Amino acid sequence: MNIVVLFGGTSPERDISLRSGENVAASLRARGHQVETLDTADPNFVAKLLQLKPDCVFPALHGADGEDGKVQGLLGMLRIPFVGSDVRASVITMDKYLTKLVALQNEIPTPSFIYIYDRNAAPDYVSVVNELGSPFIVKPCDVGSTIGLSLVTSASEYELSLEEAFRFSDRLLVEEFIDGYEITVGVFRLKDQFFVLPPIWVVKPDRVFDYDTKYKPGGAKHVYDLPISVEARERLTSYSKRICKIVGIGGVARLDYIVKDETPYLLEINSIPGMTAESLVPDEVRKAGQDFGQFLEDLIRDAL
Repeated sequence: MNIVVLFGGTSPERDISLRSGENVAASLRARGHQVETLDTADPNFVAKLLQLKPDCVFPALHGADGEDGKVQGLLGMLRIPFVGSDVRASVITMDKYLTKLVALQNEIPTPSFIYIYDRNAAPDYVSVVNELGSPFIVKPCDVGSTIGLSLVTSASEYELSLEEAFRFSDRLLVEEFIDGYEITVGVFRLKDQFFVLPPIWVVKPDRVFDYDTKYKPGGAKHVYDLPISVEARERLTSYSKRICKIVGIGGVARLDYIVKDETPYLLEINSIPGMTAESLVPDEVRKAGQDFGQFLEDLIRDAL
């Protein structure tokens, strides 16, 4: 097949997207496919895409203009088949606030939160502590890879965390910090059926699974021997399949949870998860006994 991998872009997650795209392209080339990579930061990328006449596009874009439905809408208008979620699912999952509303409406636990949509109306530190406790998390609503995320333990840290998060978005979540096990679940869709990959317990050296812990050597460990009960694991599977079906996830997604007292709390859904050699989903695919290139090829054939 003639496949184009879209990567790069202009979001703060550009570097990870470049690595994801290269890994996807290399894995598909190893399967014998003709693969071109195309950086959406190129102002002429649409014209170049049309010239390439791909059988299918594989978006390996993270963050704004990649996971928020814009590229998906463009590809739909151009009538080019693509792997992954449609516009609706992309819009919902890119927005952590909308994701939480969907979870709560469908009785899927998620940490308590305060939504800030006006930087001049942000609650003061004491008000946040009274509502959410201490410490708590501040993060942008629509940025991934934990960019702009802070764990806040004092009033001075709170002011700095707001300033940092507002660098990346004009809407924030201030979220309850739940000190539990961080577990991530890969879910993929084939022929309208949802399948769950082996969940990973992310054992991190610090209290927060931040950017450095995710992507730099010596960061988090991926552990498959989960420190939770069979019942809690079944809830992870049930919640993951249910919310993916509700929002209409396509291709593969990664859902991040905190599990405390055997209750999984949904943090977010990544509709285009990291696909670098060190990323969680490729690791889960290997753990499931699948060849990563074959897995990607199956997603492509399902999109056609």
